[in-house]
Amino acid sequence: MNLFFSTNKFKLNNLYYTGFPILTSQEGKIVEEALDFCIAHLIKRGRIQSKKSWKTYGKALYQFFGWCEVNNIDWRDVGNDREATILAEFRDWNLSPEGGSLAAVTVNSRLRLLCAFYRYAANCGWVKTVPYAMETVTVRQPKGFLAHVVASSGGRTTADVLLRTPRTVIRVLSKHQSIDLLKAITNPTHKLIMRLALTTGLRREELATFPLKYVINPMTYTKHRSFIRINLAPHDISLKGNQPRGIDVPRTVMEALWQYVLDRRHQHESISGRRQSALFLTESGKPFANDGEAFLSIVKKAGVTAGIPYINVHILRHTYATHTLYSMMQSKAQTHALLYVRDRLGHASVTTTEKYLHCLSELEDALMNDYQSEIDVISREVTDG
Repeated sequence: MNLFFSTNKFKLNNLYYTGFPILTSQEGKIVEEALDFCIAHLIKRGRIQSKKSWKTYGKALYQFFGWCEVNNIDWRDVGNDREATILAEFRDWNLSPEGGSLAAVTVNSRLRLLCAFYRYAANCGWVKTVPYAMETVTVRQPKGFLAHVVASSGGRTTADVLLRTPRTVIRVLSKHQSIDLLKAITNPTHKLIMRLALTTGLRREELATFPLKYVINPMTYTKHRSFIRINLAPHDISLKGNQPRGIDVPRTVMEALWQYVLDRRHQHESISGRRQSALFLTESGKPFANDGEAFLSIVKKAGVTAGIPYINVHILRHTYATHTLYSMMQSKAQTHALLYVRDRLGHASVTTTEKYLHCLSELEDALMNDYQSEIDVISREVTDG
């Protein structure tokens, strides 16, 4: 089994698609069913617009069809005469050392995609039934703060081949850890990127593609608010699922961004000799490549200096969400806190945002007070120094 990604010559309905997954057998024949499924779900369906998903679909299907090919298993064999269903066998192989001893979360991700494939195959008449059954499982219900806004009824229907996964542990920086992290970053541009991440919850690729045109002179913002609303649009910035949303940038951060545009960024852009649409530029005057891949090493290096071994860019997003929830709780804005954070982070469901509620009891109140003001203070100290 081989996996290829199309060139710009791959054409459907008079449109060209580059990087589309195509599976071929050892004989070089295209696996038509896999291709039809990918076209239906990745192009016709319209709900999956990120090309990152194209790679995910391609690799998952490649693993499954390759496993079938090596073991002389017909993927259409979904009859009840098997000792275990074909998806259950594939699941167990993924968990074994031979299959990579993959984590339950990774295995479930593959299985969900394959369940969708078999539903599509059944609708097309390629198979008589799907190789799994549906069952109702109990899900964790939120307790206390804002439990009434979560729509879950305590149970959900899922495929029986899926594994039970442990509750995800969300790592969050305390106020003092956030300050130490910023102190450890010496490059002014890198420090400003991390500060924006800590105060808005932007993802790594969003930081890398944050547009220059979103930065305004705070003096022209006439509203007497400590935050400036910025509406993120998918045609301007790389957004997950291409879903627009609004973020609130602290006025103090916007002031720092405006000054960066006037001084350091202008100097870097002059080096490249080209006008750049992205806000943050490297020393050579170019945007950060590969969705800000360099940010990870920047944060990890600063984490080592600050004594924070588990740091990555996404933890900055978790930190923003948790501290914002806490701050709104303290100000008695409990009615809208969870929904506010959901909208700022761009979550499709409030149940995704609800996971941050579990972090609140694990952090000491003393370490969470005045989170934003402390970051402003340390940033001013470094700038003045």
